Amino acid sequence: MDTFTWGIIGPGNIATEFAHDLDLIKTARHRVGAVLSHNLDKAAAFARKEDAPQYFSAINDFTNQAHIDAVYIATPHPLHYSETLHCLQHRMPVLCEKPLAMNSRQAKEMVEAAAQHQTFLMEGMWIRFLPSIGKLLSLIESNTIGKIISVKADMSYKAPYDPGSRYFNPVLGGGSLLDLGIYPVFLTHLLLGKPATIQATARLSDKQIDEACAAVLSYHNGSYAFIESSLVTETARKATIYGETGSIHIGTPWNEKPSGIRVTSYEGGEQQYPCAWEGHGLQYEAEEVYRCVRQHKLYSNKHCHRFSLDVMDTLDAIRRQTGIVYPADKILR
Repeated sequence: MDTFTWGIIGPGNIATEFAHDLDLIKTARHRVGAVLSHNLDKAAAFARKEDAPQYFSAINDFTNQAHIDAVYIATPHPLHYSETLHCLQHRMPVLCEKPLAMNSRQAKEMVEAAAQHQTFLMEGMWIRFLPSIGKLLSLIESNTIGKIISVKADMSYKAPYDPGSRYFNPVLGGGSLLDLGIYPVFLTHLLLGKPATIQATARLSDKQIDEACAAVLSYHNGSYAFIESSLVTETARKATIYGETGSIHIGTPWNEKPSGIRVTSYEGGEQQYPCAWEGHGLQYEAEEVYRCVRQHKLYSNKHCHRFSLDVMDTLDAIRRQTGIVYPADKILR
């Protein structure tokens, strides 16, 4: 059986989930071979836990010495840009956690670097590869509810207030939009494409990051979407797609392992589709990276560079309208 070796940058909670889910992949043997953290003791502890032979505290050592097939970057948002560029320059295929970058400028440079160095790059929008999203797309493509009229999706996590935490600190990429709101934005792009117009509002902290954010996205074909994210309230964490003949409802939590998918016809009748799989679900994006790297692809057709850039453009537009500002933006001024 083929063995595919991963490097991990940022051995935190999501990287732990990722490493665990690698064991669920049956098409090849996936293992963690190298770990990078700014804290060497933390890197060593993660390496011991995952039986990885290499660990580092300096990215130069990691890119020069690690023996891996691809790297999974799971650090805070503001580090994605520099770490991804560094890995691509050393021709290390990259799976970088969402959001790909802090803004469109950074994301475009990352995509350009992937092309320049002929190296694979994919944003870690893991829900794109979940069976639940696959089922949703099959229902849409089979015309189950007719033409889509509107999409409603929200995401929230009532985070304990700590101005120094990654949720509320702009230096760490805090705010609801980039952390949670990106999921509803992703869904609208997946189903409706890039919006023609955006109307957004946000509740900002004194540090100019959003504690809550909402937007209406409109499209040239007359469709529209309502999206919302929050760190200070608890929303339903559901998603509903309304079509000409019926609706599709993805249960809570719609962006992870939902309770199920319900299709309702306006003429009466309802169909339930259960959602169940092993693990958290990160194994599906890892399998996609494996397939693409082994086929010498520079991007995934299921979640291509253009899609990530379009999502980032929408996030930037929402931020411009609402005044959400990060240190990475000020470099442009």
